[in-house]
Amino acid sequence: MSSGYIKYNIMKVAFGEQINEALLQHERRRTMILIVLFAVGIGYRFLDLFVLKTTDPDTPTTTFGVTWLFPVTILLFEVVSFLIITKHLRSNQKTLPLAARYVNTIIEVCLPSCMIFIIAKQYPQFNVLNSPVVYIYFVFVILSTLRLNFWLSFFCGALAAASYVTFSYFIYKHFYASDGVKATILLFSGIAAGLVARQIRKGIDNLLKESEKRHLVEDLFGQQISMEIAEKMLEQDGKLESKRMRVAIMFIDIRNFTQFAADKHPEEIVQYQNAFFKIVIDSVTRYNGIINQFLGDGCMVTFGAPVELNNPAQYAVQAGLMLLDELNKVSANGGMPVTKIGVGIHTGEVVTGNIGTAKRRQYSITGSVVILASRIEQLNKQFGSQLLVSEEVIQSIDINTAPTCFGYVALKGWHKPVSVYKLA
Repeated sequence: MSSGYIKYNIMKVAFGEQINEALLQHERRRTMILIVLFAVGIGYRFLDLFVLKTTDPDTPTTTFGVTWLFPVTILLFEVVSFLIITKHLRSNQKTLPLAARYVNTIIEVCLPSCMIFIIAKQYPQFNVLNSPVVYIYFVFVILSTLRLNFWLSFFCGALAAASYVTFSYFIYKHFYASDGVKATILLFSGIAAGLVARQIRKGIDNLLKESEKRHLVEDLFGQQISMEIAEKMLEQDGKLESKRMRVAIMFIDIRNFTQFAADKHPEEIVQYQNAFFKIVIDSVTRYNGIINQFLGDGCMVTFGAPVELNNPAQYAVQAGLMLLDELNKVSANGGMPVTKIGVGIHTGEVVTGNIGTAKRRQYSITGSVVILASRIEQLNKQFGSQLLVSEEVIQSIDINTAPTCFGYVALKGWHKPVSVYKLA
């Protein structure tokens, strides 16, 4: 089973967990809104009865207990629900069973129904269905949208409509056209809330899927090129415009690789290359280097592009010295065969950006700096050294190692001699 397949499935699981957590967050938000609404309602009722005293004098005072019992009960119920949801969010259990949400809906709709039933039985002369109490159904129906489930909203609206029809027909023994209209409005409110919930859910799903896709692309893309380049390309819709940047270019070459590979099986060669390039990657990435391409027995590394660095030459030299040190340690511990390398570093301005067509593009570093860095690396064979740099690099860095100057050296294919220094 490939690592890519495993990562993909891990991301799918993470995506599902994100969805469940988002649903639970919306459920808690819905519960909090209900707590606030009923707390405000209770406060207003208290103020109305004992301070403002605007209650209709014809209202029976014996309904006082009922009108307090319902909001206090629903408030306590929602507080308990809020605490349960919060506990789930803080634990590893980031979801509530769907059945629990349906039970919650039934309880929330039945509580105002119970209040209507009690008042209707005690005071048959009052038609509670014409009072503002009925509007409480709409509060639950509208807030069911935050559950992001069409069928939960539809169920809430249908249950509220059924309750209204039941009271109208069986308690008050009538069912006028206006009653039918109100029941229909409750039902269609549930449908409308469900459709809105479905659209919100789709939006969240798409958002999380895009996030999942982005992470997957970054992961797969970053295996082929550096993650920094991948992120830059994603930020700029796959385009990296050409521009001048000051960089340091490092070329690395394994000494006598052809002789080493001559009597080895392909699997052994790949195993050795993986071990070697792991050390290279760890060393250069620690100092913000980016491997542009692997060359079989070496590689090209850029410091300062596409992400700018204040002093790319300093980073490059530190990475080169670390690489040599790590190779010696691993070889001494028997982690890989004794490996000698040649490293060449030059710094200056280059042109960076994508080259190619719409079918195939490649991030490219172009300029004489690249050519000179490659030629300087090749001089390691001539001088028996491992790390050579140009005079421009020496002028840009601050290190404890005392460089050895070889003076001006003629480079293959270059029009004038270049001052070269040995650091290792």
